[in-house]
This record gives sequence, C-alpha cells and structure tokens, in this order.
Amino acid sequence: MRASLVLLVDDDPQSLKLLSDALAAEPFALAVALDGEMALRQIRREAPDLVLLDAMMPGMDGFEVCRRLQADPATRDIPIIFMTSLADTTSRVRGLELGAVDYVTKPFVRAELAARVRAQIAVRIGARALVEKNAELERTAAELARAKDTLEAEVVRRTDELMATNQRLTHMNRVAAMSELASSIAHELNQPLAAILSNAQAARRLLQRESPDVAEALSALSDIVDDDRRAATIIQRMRAMLKKGARRTDGQDLNELASEVARLVGNDALLRSVALRLDLAPRLPRVDGDGIQLQQVVLNLVVNALDAVADRPAGARLVVVRTRGNGKDRVVLSVEDSGKGIAPADMERVFEAFYTTKTEGLGVGLSISRSIVEAHGGRLWAENNAGEGATFFCALPVGEEGTSGG
Repeated sequence: MRASLVLLVDDDPQSLKLLSDALAAEPFALAVALDGEMALRQIRREAPDLVLLDAMMPGMDGFEVCRRLQADPATRDIPIIFMTSLADTTSRVRGLELGAVDYVTKPFVRAELAARVRAQIAVRIGARALVEKNAELERTAAELARAKDTLEAEVVRRTDELMATNQRLTHMNRVAAMSELASSIAHELNQPLAAILSNAQAARRLLQRESPDVAEALSALSDIVDDDRRAATIIQRMRAMLKKGARRTDGQDLNELASEVARLVGNDALLRSVALRLDLAPRLPRVDGDGIQLQQVVLNLVVNALDAVADRPAGARLVVVRTRGNGKDRVVLSVEDSGKGIAPADMERVFEAFYTTKTEGLGVGLSISRSIVEAHGGRLWAENNAGEGATFFCALPVGEEGTSGG
C-alpha cells in the first residue's frame, strides 16, 4: 500500500520549504507545485490524497485551482486545505464555499498544520475504504441476486419435475387400482352386454314372426337402450379414473364421490363376499378440490379396506364408508374395516412411498393419497378400532359453495 500523497502548492519557495519541513516527520509522500497550472498538471498525472493550496498566487490563484478541481468528477473528491493570512477572513470563507475542507493561517504552527493534514488524510482513507466496502457489498449483492435467481430457477425446475413425476405416479396408481378391479368391472360390463344381446335376439325373433309383435319388440329395444346407457356409465367411470390431466379445483360432493366408488367396487365386494356399507351424512358441505383425485383417494382407501378383510371369515368381512361434518370447517370421510388392524410400528409407515404389507403391489397408493389430501389442505391418518380392524380418516376443508343435498 503506497504512502498517502500530499501536494504542496505555493509560489513562494521558502514557504514550500517550511511546509515540507513541517510534514517531514509524517508518513506522507510530498510533492510541490509553484503555481496553479503546475498543480493541475501534476494532479492529472497522479491524483494526490490531499492538496495544501495557497490562496493568493500570481496567474491562476488557489481559488481557480479549487474551482477547476471541484468541477471535474475525477478530482472533486480530493480534499483541499487552503492557506491564507491570519487577517484574510474573506479568502478563508471563499475557499470553504468553493469546496475546501479546511484552512490554515500563515504563519502556521507546525503541530497544528500536521494535525490538520493527518485528520484530513484519515478522513480520505476512511472514505476510500468505505467506497471500496460499498463496491464490495454491491458486488456481493449482485452475486447473491444472481445466485438467488439461479436457485429460484432451479427450484422452479425441480418443482415442475416433481409435479410431473407425482402426476405420473398418481396416474400409475389409478391404473394399478383399476387393474385390481378389472375382473369385477368386466363382470359388471358383461351383465348389460349380455342383456343387450339377449334383448336384440328377442326383438329380432318378435319382428320375424308372421304377425310381428311390435309392442314387445319395442319393449325389448327400450331395454337395449337402458342396458347400453348402463354399460356407457361403467365405461365413463373407468375413463374418468384413468384420465390424465392437471388438477381442477371446484366444489365436490364427498357423498357423490363415495357413492360412485361404491358402485365401481360393488361387484368386486360381492365377489369377495364383503359387505360394503355407506353411512353418508345428509346436507354435507362441499369441499374444493379435483374430483378425479379425491375419488382416487376414496378408491384407494376402499380397495385397501377390501384387501384388509380378505383373511376374515366370509360373514365377518365388513367395510363401512362414512361421511361427517365436524361442525366447523372440515368434512371427514372415513373407511372402516373389520380386518386385523395395523401394527403400531406401521401406523405411519403405511403412508411411506413403496412400503407395503401386501405380497403384491407397489406400496404407493396411501403415499399418493396423503399427498393428494395434503395438496387440498387436508389431513389423512389411520387409527385402530376399539374392537377389530382399522379406520382411515380423510379430513378436508369446507369449500365456499354451500352444502350437498345427499
């Protein structure tokens, strides 16, 4: 680090020698100029840390030198100490008005001169350090801003990736759940399809008689239409559950969702000899959410309950789906089973991804269900019943669309 440079400007060589002697013991580098023009040339070559400037000089006086230095952005921050005679109050005032930071009077006291110069050099060094610190802080702030932007972009990218992955897992889980019900759905579809075939054959026979029975044929055709609508409804339910898409938020009736799932798994429950019961609260408040996702949650819970009672005797296999309002701001759907319950150590683990107690299955159904419920501002948990089996509870916040009529 170089020593601070002090420029002494005075047209009197004797005065310059006195000034140099007064500052000789100080840790400053000294330069001299005999007039204003020389001072400006030296300052352009190397900017000093302080200028000790005589006010009264022939040609360009100290006031003009000060004015020019203050007018130039490159030199306006250089501190200037004017030297004036003791009686020249006007010059001292004028110098301060032009931008000088201090003044000393001639004849000067060496100790006072050195003290004033040291004080201004210290201020100069402090100001420089502050400027450098501010520049460093600005650079740091800029780096932090860039890092923040990079981090935010990375968070957005990772969030988008996680959302896409979660959506794929959610869809896979729906497909897996529907696959488990495939035989039941096929059986349910076979009934209306068989009825359609039977009624179509009957209608053809009725119309091929020598005396066609038009009334009976029309009745058979009407039955065909009804069975066709029934089959279409089953297919629509399957397509809705298997459909991919972004989450929609609107008022959902949990009673309708529970009833729809009960219709969907009803035949499977019969094949498994499970009594599936609905205990739905009337005038249940609606919840805001995506109907397909919430229906998947109910489906996962009911399918798990059907699996939980599989080892029970045929007459003891019971699954009850309930809905209740909590009288405040939540609607609770519960699925109770009469199975063997959940081991205390597994009460939370059953909601972990890829954890399963089944011999077959991915172990993602309950994990995805909890993610869906929490994304809707709700809570999903499990408790063992006082007697046998376990109950899964799904609490969701009430929406703003009033109550359902079910």
